Amino acid sequence: MSKQVYPVNQLRVFINTINDLSADILLQEALDDYNAKLYEERIEESLVEKDEEKFNTYTTLLREITDDAN
Repeated sequence: MSKQVYPVNQLRVFINTINDLSADILLQEALDDYNAKLYEERIEESLVEKDEEKFNTYTTLLREITDDAN
């Protein structure tokens, strides 16, 4: 026997779900922005240090973020 869900409760659940998704999206965008800036700094450092391994690592990570954003 299933519990009856009233329209008001359905709307409340829907709104809460939308709010949660919006918060998740905003948080992910903020993290991506932060990481992109961090990776750009690390790429510059690797160029100064002439460290090809670090350069490749951080350019790959940066590319993953920018590809996900598009």
